[in-house]
Amino acid sequence: MYWAFVAALVTSFAALIGSGAILLAGRRAERAAVWMLAFAIGTLGGAAMLHLIPEALEHRATDEVMMLFLGGIVLFIIMERAVRWRHTHLREGSHAHDLAVTAEVLLWGDALHNFIDGVVLGIAFRASPELGWVTALAIFAHEVPQEIGDFAVLLGTGMNRRRAIFLNYLSAATIIPGTIIALLWSPVLSGSVAWLLPVAAGGFVYIALADLVPTLHHTRGRGAAVFQIALIILGIAVIRIVGTIG
Repeated sequence: MYWAFVAALVTSFAALIGSGAILLAGRRAERAAVWMLAFAIGTLGGAAMLHLIPEALEHRATDEVMMLFLGGIVLFIIMERAVRWRHTHLREGSHAHDLAVTAEVLLWGDALHNFIDGVVLGIAFRASPELGWVTALAIFAHEVPQEIGDFAVLLGTGMNRRRAIFLNYLSAATIIPGTIIALLWSPVLSGSVAWLLPVAAGGFVYIALADLVPTLHHTRGRGAAVFQIALIILGIAVIRIVGTIG
């Protein structure tokens, strides 16, 4: 599973790409990130529905897969609510304290999210190399725009650039131990991959619809909407094409 580790390492560089984009392009990078999110919606949805779910259906009954898929959505709702509750609970006190807390919660939440992405990536590679690369592409596509936004928030809290780059990458790099753990446990997980794939698919769909789609609605105009839809379709098409290679 050497390629799984390589994929995790490459995907972790999304934080450096996002940081570099902000430093080089500033606000232009943040605007571009909105368009990249539309593409990411397509890749996440495509990976979930065209690859993760069909792979699981080859080993489990349809009703089992669909229940696990819905369970994945519920699981991600619970995790996000937990992070948001912590954020709301701690947002008391001075403005400076609130900014520091915002940065801390952002980094911890991102680290947890990327660790889970790593576990999903390891499980996907355990199922098949093709599924692994499709999953890696979907993760990378939504990580770059997310990291652009995260880095902008860290700078907005007053954190210096060097520290922001380091901490942003550190939170993104948790995808690597997540992948390694999934691979080390592969003998244990071998009989559970078909159960875990639809859970991962539910997580992908939740991220796309609950976290990314609302961001697109902030962009006004018919032209923007048409372009966003075109990018979503492009993301689905790319996942479909990548899945047919090899």
